[in-house]
Amino acid sequence: MAGTVLAALLTNLALAGCAPGLPSQADGKLVDDWAKMAAVTGWEPKVGECLGGAPTDVAMRSAPIVDCAETHFGEVVHVGTIKGDKYPGPAQKAAALAECDAKAKTYLGRPWGDARLELRVAFPRTGTWESGARWFRCEVAQVKTVEDDSSFTTRTGSLKGAIPAALLAGCVVVHKTGDDISQMEDVPCSKAHHAEYVGVFRDTATSPYPTSDRQWNRIHRECDKLTAKFVGVSVNQTLYYGGIATVRDKDTWASGDHAVRCAISFGKKTVKKSVRGSKGKGIPL
Repeated sequence: MAGTVLAALLTNLALAGCAPGLPSQADGKLVDDWAKMAAVTGWEPKVGECLGGAPTDVAMRSAPIVDCAETHFGEVVHVGTIKGDKYPGPAQKAAALAECDAKAKTYLGRPWGDARLELRVAFPRTGTWESGARWFRCEVAQVKTVEDDSSFTTRTGSLKGAIPAALLAGCVVVHKTGDDISQMEDVPCSKAHHAEYVGVFRDTATSPYPTSDRQWNRIHRECDKLTAKFVGVSVNQTLYYGGIATVRDKDTWASGDHAVRCAISFGKKTVKKSVRGSKGKGIPL
């Protein structure tokens, strides 16, 4: 058997030696004339895209992208970059959201917290991340009520450059169960109401979920700054007003989203107009 194999090898060598030469016009180089392949690039979301699905923490290529003139949920206001190779955790999410806040303001023409909108950040799937993707997607979506930050609803039209007046966060009737607020009902400011939203700020990434009076007092002091700007008074004058601060649920807070929505409160008294820019006139004390 070994002799047979050897003979076959010798025969192949002989045949190879008898092979005819290459044509004169051939250079003998097989691959030098091939066009170079384009560099492989992964899918990335794009600013200005509108999405047919409700916001999610993981951005998937299969998410339906639709014309903003059609019915949709979210609108991409920024696509950022994460540094490093470790898949983003709460600290990276908090940093990404802070960047999203600033970019959303530029895209919308005003802070997203001025309206019945919610801002969310989404990262690539882990498999996409492992293949080299390092982007994150910031999107805003309309909510049915300001109180429920997950009550996403569909809309038509782009929000770029102008938030419709009808979407601005406004006045609320406060419903209580005992001393606790059970509902913040959105109403027109021409209707008697107990409070009015003044904006959103994002607490620091290292701040614990508020449980103590000291922690809540610190948050209310930050809300006072938004109230002062909204009303047109000094921060010291806001000490005469009441305030309501609403934070994310514990799990969302733990994931890195420390958004706080603030409202000026009139207590048991009511007013029938917006106090925006009133410089304190007509605000019950």
